[in-house]
Amino acid sequence: MESGGESPSPNRNVTDTNDNPPVFAEPAYSFDIPENAQRGFHVGVITATDPDVGTNAAVTYTVISDWANDVFSLNPQTGIFTLTARLDYEEVQHYILVVQAQDNGYPSLSSTLTVYCNVVDLNDNAPIFDPMSYSNEIFENAPINSDVVTVSATDIDSGSNGRIEYAITAGDDNDDFQIMNNGTIRTRRSLDRETKSTYSLVVTARDCAKEPEKRLSSTVQVTILLKDINDLAPEFVTPNETSVAENIPINTVIMAVKAVDRDEGRNGYVSATDIDEGANGRVRFSIAAGDDNRDFTISEDSGVVRVAKNLNFERKALYAITVRAEDCAGDTASGEVRFDTARLSITITDINDNPPTFLDSPYLAYVMENVIPPNDGYVITVRAYDADTPPFNSQVRYFLKEGDTDFFKINASTGEISLLRALDRELQEEYILTLVAMDTGKWID
Repeated sequence: MESGGESPSPNRNVTDTNDNPPVFAEPAYSFDIPENAQRGFHVGVITATDPDVGTNAAVTYTVISDWANDVFSLNPQTGIFTLTARLDYEEVQHYILVVQAQDNGYPSLSSTLTVYCNVVDLNDNAPIFDPMSYSNEIFENAPINSDVVTVSATDIDSGSNGRIEYAITAGDDNDDFQIMNNGTIRTRRSLDRETKSTYSLVVTARDCAKEPEKRLSSTVQVTILLKDINDLAPEFVTPNETSVAENIPINTVIMAVKAVDRDEGRNGYVSATDIDEGANGRVRFSIAAGDDNRDFTISEDSGVVRVAKNLNFERKALYAITVRAEDCAGDTASGEVRFDTARLSITITDINDNPPTFLDSPYLAYVMENVIPPNDGYVITVRAYDADTPPFNSQVRYFLKEGDTDFFKINASTGEISLLRALDRELQEEYILTLVAMDTGKWID
């Protein structure tokens, strides 16, 4: 060693000890996830660093809370959260996870923080009406702005997506009604049952999503029945003729004599009027003549004429009925009855209820063998009669249903049967043909 020189420094190796836990970059994390996000969606990433070195600085991430482990997946090395299940804001709006960052030192050190996963609501639910239909009654003289019925719909979306607006979208062509923000339907105009007795409204509930094209809606049927009040005087009429089909059901009303009132129920209960008072002013009706078979009845109070029996055009096509209207003075001590009569003409219209009938069935014809058609091929002409009237019997069509069509044919319009080729008696001496006659109308039972 030289005098005055410096001595060399010894080599020293400093060994790191694991004395620092991982430190997260944020005190807490919050991620927003749209509720329609698909599985595999990248939710977000958390980051923690460890100032130690080597394995002491290697960090592993773990979700240590028990909730929602089946909804999210955390990559232990990268800290990336991935969605593993479908979300629904209407079921769960927030997920709170506790995450641990742990180094690989010995002994290992760790830190924890809270991760908030917020499900972002989308407008994925339309309003729903409960009940599914509504109905109510209101008197026709109800004042304007009278409440009729209140509809209600709910939308489980949040915010503007769940706020509902109502509108009447069909069934109110004259704007007789209006609907309020709370779903109450009110009258907008004076109503008249005789003009319209029933309204079938369609009410639409639409949410208020910020983007109009993404708004959702649903509809409900609202039936409003107008209740009658006696606001009309009777209008006298004298119907004296009508026509009905012969298959009209028994008890069907065919006319009302003397007077009608467009009010309903007891408000329309009128037959004829008599300016006398008491029993002399009450009128009752009866059929006086022209219906010996009692095919019709008349209500003695209302003057309504109904069918009493099955009618038949082929039996009787026209009725000339005399109706008698008399007061009720006969029920009193005076006993003097005053009456009036009216003539009613009831025409029965034909329906296709009779099939054609062959006039001379069975038919028998003789044909010489070896006759050569077509000049000498005539066999016989059949005729069928249809009891119905035109157009049902205007043309009867004839058809060969069964028999030897190789030798015979029938003219569909005339019923003439003729040969297609010569016959040979030695091969067959008798032929039996089955014919069908059909009218051109539509069959009615």
